[in-house]
Amino acid sequence: MTRLADRLQRWTEYLMALLLGLIMVLLFANVVGRYVFHSGIAVADEVSRLAFVWLIFLGAIIAVRERSHIGIDMVVRAMPVWGRRLSLVFCNALILFALALFAQGSWTQTLVGLRTVSPLTGLPVAVFAAAGLASAIGMGLIYLIDTLRALLGRLDADELVQVQETVDVADVHPDAKP
Repeated sequence: MTRLADRLQRWTEYLMALLLGLIMVLLFANVVGRYVFHSGIAVADEVSRLAFVWLIFLGAIIAVRERSHIGIDMVVRAMPVWGRRLSLVFCNALILFALALFAQGSWTQTLVGLRTVSPLTGLPVAVFAAAGLASAIGMGLIYLIDTLRALLGRLDADELVQVQETVDVADVHPDAKP
């Protein structure tokens, strides 16, 4: 399971790099076209906006998997293992509820967007909302798996704290006073 998740993450990161490259090329070509040839690329703004939306939502999935979102773990680290497990399950249940609402809203917007076509690219507007739906599903699967692993006792004490350690201020600024 972990190897499959690692492969999916690697391919998602490749896709994100491709999207970022596409954004840079389109915007650069558009700027050059406007200033040099006095004519821009009509679809450049819309395609780059679409790529940016997908880039952000795919990045959110990666951030969930790597525990890179901002979190405060001071209270959880002070808890015993059973308290950490209970806290993780409770918090993940709240997150899964919020993601279910987000997925439902994204699904509704995707269906509505299927009937609306973008005038420049001819793509259905649903492609924008589908990014939110894909993100909600991806993050939901990660949180669901973590919740099941916690309930089954397959997470050790450190894994029950779902925050990645960051660089301490003293490490960055040795002269800083605590």
